[in-house]
Amino acid sequence: MKKLLIISFFLFLFSPIHAQLKWRIVGTMPFPVYGGQVVFDIASLGNKIYILGGYSESLQREVDWIQEYDVVQNSWRIVGNMKQIRKDFVADTWKDNIMYYGGVVEASTDKYTIESWDFKLTTSPAIVFNREPNFGRSLSTGHIIGDKFYIVGGDSLNAGGSPEFPYIAEYNLLTKQMSVIAKINSTRDKPRQHMSFIVGDNIYIFGGVFNGVNRSIRKFNIPLRTFSDPTQKLIAARAGGAAVYNPISQKGFIIGGYNETDIALNSVEEVTILPGGELKITSSTPLNYSRTNLMAVNYKGTVAVFGGKDASGKVVPYVEISENTTGVESETLMPNEFYLSQNYPNPFNPETIISYQLATAGFVTLKIYDTIGREIETLVNEYQQPGVYNSHFSILNLPARRHGSQLPSGIYFYRLTAGNYSSTKKMLLLK
Repeated sequence: MKKLLIISFFLFLFSPIHAQLKWRIVGTMPFPVYGGQVVFDIASLGNKIYILGGYSESLQREVDWIQEYDVVQNSWRIVGNMKQIRKDFVADTWKDNIMYYGGVVEASTDKYTIESWDFKLTTSPAIVFNREPNFGRSLSTGHIIGDKFYIVGGDSLNAGGSPEFPYIAEYNLLTKQMSVIAKINSTRDKPRQHMSFIVGDNIYIFGGVFNGVNRSIRKFNIPLRTFSDPTQKLIAARAGGAAVYNPISQKGFIIGGYNETDIALNSVEEVTILPGGELKITSSTPLNYSRTNLMAVNYKGTVAVFGGKDASGKVVPYVEISENTTGVESETLMPNEFYLSQNYPNPFNPETIISYQLATAGFVTLKIYDTIGREIETLVNEYQQPGVYNSHFSILNLPARRHGSQLPSGIYFYRLTAGNYSSTKKMLLLK
């Protein structure tokens, strides 16, 4: 039975993206972070996704973790450590290695080392591949094509008052030589926190901070070293989000981020590259959670979203994965165990979400209790199929006879019962 469930989970994730999506919560990160990097390479990483670095809310600092997420087993572990603690850096795969560069720790000088970690030999330590002291930066994007590592934009503390800011650099991984291939004539407002992906010979650059958070889209042709500006713009100005291109569906997705009016966005925009090079931008299904400084990756035709910060500055622990609603039907997610997640946000006011997963079908109850055991609310009381579920609890929806909006601050308990499985967790209401 376990083997069947694992295969079903794999088939669900392998299903390609279509025009209409929904986002499904498939679990939580045991070590959630924001401002890290996520990588996956279908040719070499198999079923493993890696999350590097970032900021840990539980530790209140940046970390050097290399986290491994086994998609098929739906399991997490820390398999290594970077040489340097860092967040807001760039990373991609090259041969059997994850290459990562730049970043920052709090307000210190930008990191200028390029490091390498062998994901096939997880016992091997990360090594310093090279140092580029004149090109340290954070809040960039980066991509590897062949043997070239392209670094796009970012905030460089080392740029000083240079009249020409090095906008796009090309690092040759074979010769270990960095060369600037595009400049911008201003350092007053350095281009940073944009989102980008590569299609063919072109780097598509979306939004970011340059003269404010903007809606701009730029296309940089790598062989020609030239920029062009498609007539289309993003629907919403955004920075600090994620851009993912899916070569199976030939669509890109611009996910989350922030702008001058929203601290954290849940909106998603779909990008279609039309014949002739123009773009079509349409709104797609929003995420379940607003996130900025998030991490997102294309996993075999499915977009997986990790971490980030919400509007209150708290790290979002939930993993969201895109799922088809039209086109070729995807397989249903089939967890191999029962599990009750910690509510989010916690503490909460006035509402929170309780997630749980069921390994088998059966009658399910989810109830809220106060500290003396009085039932406050029944959220679920029905027969349910195997899968992952999200239940919303709002004190505003409670009738007056059950305290309603008068529910006092304090500790409450929620209990999930499904067949022989039962689990209880506590949550904190703060008014």
